[in-house]
Amino acid sequence: MTTVTRMGIRELRDTLTQTIRRVRNGESIAVTHDGEPVAVIVPYPEDRLSQLIAEGKVRLALRPMTYPLPEPGIQTGPMSASEALAEGRGD
Repeated sequence: MTTVTRMGIRELRDTLTQTIRRVRNGESIAVTHDGEPVAVIVPYPEDRLSQLIAEGKVRLALRPMTYPLPEPGIQTGPMSASEALAEGRGD
């Protein structure tokens, strides 16, 4: 779990260069105004997956996939599922 340091706007202004160095080293900073958090400064993710995780849009698997995936089904009707969806949407 990452620890978030709280810092007021005035302190951030006065120590901006040092604060950016701290963030580059992995620290997260919550910026406060009158004691209330208004922003969070976090390290920029190095890759797309890290960015999506940081945004809460994806999460890592809880356990590794240890089973084989099933083979794709064989089309048995007059159209594929993709074609049926496209037709239903009016594409």
